[in-house]
Amino acid sequence: MDFECQFVCELKELAPTSALFIRASTTMSELGSLFESGYHDILQLLASQQKAPSGPPFARYFGMSAGTFEIEFGFPVENGVEGDGKIVTGSTPSGKAASCMYIGPYGEIEAAYDALMKWVDDNGFALNGEAYEIYLDNPAETPPDQLRTRIYLMLAEG
Repeated sequence: MDFECQFVCELKELAPTSALFIRASTTMSELGSLFESGYHDILQLLASQQKAPSGPPFARYFGMSAGTFEIEFGFPVENGVEGDGKIVTGSTPSGKAASCMYIGPYGEIEAAYDALMKWVDDNGFALNGEAYEIYLDNPAETPPDQLRTRIYLMLAEG
């Protein structure tokens, strides 16, 4: 498959933004229910503080081991928002990243990752092991084949 025809890969510089998120260890089969309950809990906490997200939901994926992986997922927020319990404050990732837009069902996103990894290799960059996704559409309102996901593979410094 010729990935260059499907995905436009490019180098981006990310600046950190304040965020409210949940960090968890999970598996791919548990991810959907974790997102559903977790994003809901974060929105409830924001509402209790008379606040709203300042952008679309995101997820940061860290190294996979034996089928499980670490994830942070949440929303960018304005400064001054407070976490509570499992919901903590922090920031979105910063630094250089390889990026592309994926449009389609979440379960078929692997081709975009393949294209990004090939682009990183072809351009002499190295990965730091972290992926970052921004979900631009609400899956409850958007047909699966029209869901837009901005993908970033974070690059190693140097």
